[in-house]
Amino acid sequence: MKKRKVVSLLTMGVLSLGLLVACGGKSAEDTKDGKIELQIATWANETESKEFDKILDDLNKKSPDYEIKQVVIPQDYYTKVQTMIAGNTAPDLMWLAQEYIPAYAENGAVMDISEQLKDQNKIDMSDYYKGSLDTAIWNDKTYGLPWIGQPYVVYYNKNMLKDNNIAEPTEKWTWDDFGDIAKKLTKKDEGVYGFANTGSLPSAVFAWDNDSDFVSTKGVPEVNSEGTIKGLEQYYHLTSDSQMTMPYEEANSLGVEQGFVTGKIGMMVGGANDDVEKKVKEAGDKFEVGMAIMPAGLKAQKTFNWTASTLISSQTKHKDVAFEALLDITNAMFDWKVPAPVKSKADKIADINPAKAYAMNTIKESMEISRGFNNLPQQNELGGKQWELLDQPILSNNNGKGNLDVPKVANETQKAFEKILGTK
Repeated sequence: MKKRKVVSLLTMGVLSLGLLVACGGKSAEDTKDGKIELQIATWANETESKEFDKILDDLNKKSPDYEIKQVVIPQDYYTKVQTMIAGNTAPDLMWLAQEYIPAYAENGAVMDISEQLKDQNKIDMSDYYKGSLDTAIWNDKTYGLPWIGQPYVVYYNKNMLKDNNIAEPTEKWTWDDFGDIAKKLTKKDEGVYGFANTGSLPSAVFAWDNDSDFVSTKGVPEVNSEGTIKGLEQYYHLTSDSQMTMPYEEANSLGVEQGFVTGKIGMMVGGANDDVEKKVKEAGDKFEVGMAIMPAGLKAQKTFNWTASTLISSQTKHKDVAFEALLDITNAMFDWKVPAPVKSKADKIADINPAKAYAMNTIKESMEISRGFNNLPQQNELGGKQWELLDQPILSNNNGKGNLDVPKVANETQKAFEKILGTK
């Protein structure tokens, strides 16, 4: 997973998507002798692209109908995909992270595959974890198939806990327990902190933990609701208390993962498939890594699910063959990335990625409580405002001034959301 804040900086690109789609429009499905060549756009890095090419080579050998070629776009992915759509040269299939799917669907850039899914038997749709599949659905229609459902978890330094006579977390621990452990691990005079966060722990989790949200399933902003504000106050307390959490500027400069790997940070939040264990080993293997489920909040226990899907371009000339390829690619990817977004692969985690064998039960439990955002076509614009008005002030402790008025920034964010969504 590419590490980045759970907000996008590509707001304008998504907002202009409607104009780009209007320029496109390929002819109906073509029929020609031999295999049909399909293209799939990915953001894969060098290692991932080689691994994915092997998957495609295997599928191509088995299929009499298609030959799939990968179009790797490792940088400026969405800008370049949208440019391809504008030039009527969109790839037949494409990867999209969850926050982009509603905008692409709303603007007609990708196919509704709801009916086709009813007539296929290659993928059991009931096998999907709800938290993953929901991210590929917009207005009750399914537009893509998720290929990864990565819950956020807590990584911890086992040796550090042991040296401080602290018991390892259980699946029932709470944010209060988390804070207590973080305080015991913090030794400011040595530059060691129990926790650090520059945005990898999403603030929305604390709203969900209080049976609330930033935006409801009906698209109504709830940032200033009583439940969300209570959750945000808990989030602010956790991230701003220097007796347990490394100050934001210091953590941002050091890098949270780097601080964890070098033993300066005792606990961090990351994706379940992040190669934290590998990096600790490469840094000298000085401690054993532990993984815990996200702590429980005031009323519930939830975690964020980083999900991506493969979708079919509405411009493709080969809709039926592209759909066949989509099913085959998705099935193959279930055996590539950990964790797969389906229940039937949960016990295969250790086989797919042996480095995660020690945490198999934690990952499975985390999948059960994971979810994505209630994404909207304006999701990236909402995310930008959320970072500016809410997340950044909380994480930076009011830009280092302290005493942040959480209800006030929640109300400001609420108004910004209402303006974007036109709800008031």
